[in-house]
Amino acid sequence: MKPPDENPLLKEILADENLSAMRHTSLEDAIALMRRDRRRRQATTLTALALSLLFGLWIFSARHPEQGVVASSEPKKVAEQPKLETGNPVKTITDEELFALFPDRAAALIGKPGHQEFVLLDSGKSR
Repeated sequence: MKPPDENPLLKEILADENLSAMRHTSLEDAIALMRRDRRRRQATTLTALALSLLFGLWIFSARHPEQGVVASSEPKKVAEQPKLETGNPVKTITDEELFALFPDRAAALIGKPGHQEFVLLDSGKSR
């Protein structure tokens, strides 16, 4: 076998100007393809970021609708609670006083203190 310096076919292939032009064209095409892919990735990233931001603003405005509304000149009317008559005040009684109102009946207070419910356990028939 001949050394690479003496092979005329190999010298012709490596020294061919068409091959050099093809290499240059191939390199330019590869660079253009990589640049296009990079621009596409950047556009995708920016689009995803913009959509995330819009979605976040939409969620925030849905949770806080009063911040996005311009205040009107009229104040909002709030339903007023009925006022207790001052001439007939409500008297609070103790548990013992409540049971004393039903002396011959089985009764119980059921529930947590402050939120108890008074229950009569018998049917109300006298014995």
